[in-house]
Amino acid sequence: MPIGFHHRGFGVGYGPGQGIFMILFLLLIVLAVVWAINAFVHRRDHARPWSDQSRERPMSHANSEAERILGERFARGEIDADDFKERRDLLRERS
Repeated sequence: MPIGFHHRGFGVGYGPGQGIFMILFLLLIVLAVVWAINAFVHRRDHARPWSDQSRERPMSHANSEAERILGERFARGEIDADDFKERRDLLRERS
């Protein structure tokens, strides 16, 4: 004869569906922790004007951006090869 809510040694409400939901819940917690760590690391990296490893100064970043724009203008045909080389060399001399 069953005593309380137990019947033949099994508790009430535990089935395959609850096991699946528990796995999904734990997966959700793990993903939330990974997302939080990733967001914290990226926020910390963007707060510094340059990274400690590369010691790259913000001015050289501006020069690389200028070289990228110069390359795009050359690719579109707005400037010729000689003009591209001259301007690129001028940018590199300033850094």
